[in-house]
Amino acid sequence: MMLRIDEYRFAFISVDGISTLLSVLQGRVNFQVQYQLIFCIWVLTFNPLLAEKMNKFNVIPILADILSDSVKEKVTRIILAVFRNLIEKPNDQQVAKEHCIAMVQCKVLKQLQILEQRKFDDEDVSSDIEFLTERLQSSVQDLSSFDEYATEVKSGRLEWSPVHKSKFWRENAHRLNEKNYELLRILIHLLESSKDPLVLSVASYDIGEYVRHYPRGKHVIEQLGGKQLVMQLLAHEDPNVRYEALLAVQKLMVHNWEYLGRQLEKEQSTDKSGSQKPPQVAGKA
Repeated sequence: MMLRIDEYRFAFISVDGISTLLSVLQGRVNFQVQYQLIFCIWVLTFNPLLAEKMNKFNVIPILADILSDSVKEKVTRIILAVFRNLIEKPNDQQVAKEHCIAMVQCKVLKQLQILEQRKFDDEDVSSDIEFLTERLQSSVQDLSSFDEYATEVKSGRLEWSPVHKSKFWRENAHRLNEKNYELLRILIHLLESSKDPLVLSVASYDIGEYVRHYPRGKHVIEQLGGKQLVMQLLAHEDPNVRYEALLAVQKLMVHNWEYLGRQLEKEQSTDKSGSQKPPQVAGKA
């Protein structure tokens, strides 16, 4: 098969082949087509560099959804094989860890627990289930709240998980500045591109909390174009989106009010000090 050869693998990537495969997989296709497309992804993941880059295309969330719905053993088997490669093949262990966290975030660990109760003819399936379960459970033990949050944001599947709490933001707001505001840029992109009211609501809340807990947050959000996008959501058809957008806008504006208040105090102070010595008016003697 051509995708077993690196030259053809990278040529396939260069013409946006992975995105095309995943686009088809997200549609309604029969299990045989699913298997063949996922097989192509599996072959690509034997290259360490491609295995490291694979989840930038949201491979893990898409395959996790298929895994939860799959009733065909061959489809289950090939998805588990892809997941195993995404952990085993990357040379960068940090990437492998991120893949583990992404799988946990996408409920793969729960699905593995269900699969453990089934009997499979193929021993490789049982081996992959055991391997993945061990690695994912280990990653959960080492998982920090910020790791969990970063993985959720990168997946694009925001929900009201425990990390969306004030305590998290008090401790971690400044960390959204890391890697040239990578996570903030993703949140803002979601505000612009997502059609999911839940994602829009959570993203609006997160941006508001970032502004509330990071002193220069308002300036950063404005520079990245987030303020205008949040304000546009005030007219969204979903009431929950409008509500979270309104709260976020209030948090964005409160800094202006504080600044305005200081300016007014300063002006009032100046007026009072000036009134103590009224200007001399020249007049005729």
